[in-house]
Amino acid sequence: MTHIDEETLALLAIGDVGPSGAEAEHLSGCAECRGELTDLRRVVTLAKSSHGVDLEPPSPRVWDRIATELGFEEQPAAAAAPAAAAAHAAPGAAVPDVAPRRRVARLRRRTVLLVTAATGVVGLVLGLGIGAFAFGSRPDQPTTDAAVVSRTALAPLPGWTGAKGSAALERGSDGRLTLVIDVDPRAAEGDAPLREVWMMRGDLSGLVSVGFLDGDRGRFTVPTGVDPSRYPVVDVSAEPDDGDPAHSGDSVVRGTLRAGR
Repeated sequence: MTHIDEETLALLAIGDVGPSGAEAEHLSGCAECRGELTDLRRVVTLAKSSHGVDLEPPSPRVWDRIATELGFEEQPAAAAAPAAAAAHAAPGAAVPDVAPRRRVARLRRRTVLLVTAATGVVGLVLGLGIGAFAFGSRPDQPTTDAAVVSRTALAPLPGWTGAKGSAALERGSDGRLTLVIDVDPRAAEGDAPLREVWMMRGDLSGLVSVGFLDGDRGRFTVPTGVDPSRYPVVDVSAEPDDGDPAHSGDSVVRGTLRAGR
């Protein structure tokens, strides 16, 4: 399986582009890529409120500590060269395992990518001075030229009595679809700290994450290639902050988008 490259995932998280049809299909079936995109979106969400914070890459000392914690044993360059020479001189001699160093390098790249994504979003916020970030508009301000295509009330699921909300699908003059979510404060109760918004198929057999709520209202660009007629169910779930991109199974409110309502 060919995964989506890290640069594309960063752009998707920031909101500069939407996923192509092939990328959206891949994300719906690949837990690894969904997980990386979820991590990046969390950084974007945090960066949105990080006014005036200077983000710097971790120092080499930090990486050394990470390598130690993970049990990776990195050899100094001076020691690695004789080992390599010995391997060529003596057939069958043990070759130093470079896999740990590759894993550390990948960890470095991914963290730097997260920091870069966050820095880009903070720069956008400060530059425009309007609090805009990934999807280009404030959560509490609808786009003036957008038309409501469909809407639904969000009803509570078992265990969430009293929680409620609403969802509306808007189409802008550029054809881009935006999902607008409003939930009652009671939807934020419970132990799980995150509220994730999903679009699902009518039989709940497939789902696409569109982002995390920041408060009780949010606006989310529907990814390119995701057809709301195939994913009409809107679901808000309570998610633990554990890095697992899968749906927790704890849905707070849910409804089905219908035109003319």
